[in-house]
Amino acid sequence: MDSDEHNSAADFEIGDIVTESPYIIPPDRKPWVGIVVYIEEEYYELHSFLGQYEDLLGIHWFQAGHVETLPASVILLVQKVDAG
Repeated sequence: MDSDEHNSAADFEIGDIVTESPYIIPPDRKPWVGIVVYIEEEYYELHSFLGQYEDLLGIHWFQAGHVETLPASVILLVQKVDAG
């Protein structure tokens, strides 16, 4: 994954439905699904092949019933928010 791929994949909006990347899910449970409730753009400064900055996402997980903050790179988009 190059910098452009990472940045386009991390284009989340408040209201998007998301799930966890497989590499952060404990082996004893299924992936959680949630909704993006806030975004702090360019929160993380990266020094890697992923790019220079990464957004922090606040996600309300439906299964767990709480909000968790995570880097955008460990979250996968399920459905974009309907802008209409």
